[in-house]
Amino acid sequence: MRIYYVANARMPTEKAQGIQIAKMCEALTEAGAEVELIVPRRGHADASVQDFYGLRAAIPTVYLWTPDWYGWGRLGFLVSSLVFMCGYARYLRRKLREGKGGMIWAIDVDQFSFFFIPFLGMPYVAEIHDAKPDTITFRALFKHAARIIVINDIIGRELSDTFGIPTERIAVHPNGVDLLQFRVLSKDEARQKLQLSPDGRMALYVGRLYPWKGLEVLARAAYFLDGITLYVVGGSKEEFRRATGISDIPHDLVCVGSIDFREIPLWLAAADVLVAGGTKQNNYSYLHTSAMKIFEYMAAGPEHAIVVSNTPANRQILSYDEATFYEADDAEDLAEKIRYAFDSWPEAARLKGGNALARVRQFTWEKRARSILQTFSHS
Repeated sequence: MRIYYVANARMPTEKAQGIQIAKMCEALTEAGAEVELIVPRRGHADASVQDFYGLRAAIPTVYLWTPDWYGWGRLGFLVSSLVFMCGYARYLRRKLREGKGGMIWAIDVDQFSFFFIPFLGMPYVAEIHDAKPDTITFRALFKHAARIIVINDIIGRELSDTFGIPTERIAVHPNGVDLLQFRVLSKDEARQKLQLSPDGRMALYVGRLYPWKGLEVLARAAYFLDGITLYVVGGSKEEFRRATGISDIPHDLVCVGSIDFREIPLWLAAADVLVAGGTKQNNYSYLHTSAMKIFEYMAAGPEHAIVVSNTPANRQILSYDEATFYEADDAEDLAEKIRYAFDSWPEAARLKGGNALARVRQFTWEKRARSILQTFSHS
């Protein structure tokens, strides 16, 4: 099967969406598909997608000329996206005339760059990462899609209710993880390499620092964590202040800054407790996300306890058998559950960590790709 994977996104990038795109292209290729990634040319790429992400398979990538005005406000984003849309439409129509038709994979990056895809004469997959408003463009996208893929059940139900889509046309495939990336050092070796205290009690949050994530709960919880240091990997102290509106950051919260995403397994190996958020103040965070960091936490192994916000989105993946839940946006409860994870060490924490590692084996990128491709072989 030939797949044209269309994404209105900078590639390569260390953002989670770039990692998801790259790993899915790799997994689809290893599953036997002939994948071609189509993205806008935004600046100069210093490395190929394969080299940047350390992929096992080469991913042929077509960079279409696009003015890099994405950061110039809404108008700049609209103009750049429109140029990219015209570019991929011309490119795919030419491929069709050359007898090189295939399946288009439209990944959910923004609200409109998929607009031409239903009219290009090729079957297509619509992969959706959030609930959508009832608009003409989305109705056209969903009406003609060969498959609609969502990352959790909640999104699937909302799309079905909003657009009247039969549930059999919607397939739920959560995000995934590459387990091979997590064969790293022991906790002691990881701490030595990162120059961290070998005996310190360490909780860790990993992720980009965006306001919609409700990260202020981390700062408030740190005030209650006597003798426990909460590390935040993903942004600087100033970025944390901007994302949370909290200027007085407690000394027990350490912002490490941005790191190469390939170093994440090393930081996970060094930690005792891994913390994942989720806030009631944002529907995407509370209901719709399928956070890749949670799968990475699960893959880190039984030496680590997972403490996670008790949101419907997180409960799509984790249960009390694998994680300890805290009440969303409740800083005191988060601190209490982190302390509980240390107090119950190692018996309960190791048991849940082992359960998490066993469960995450069903959420690999390889299994996700093969499961999706299998639906086409049976249609």
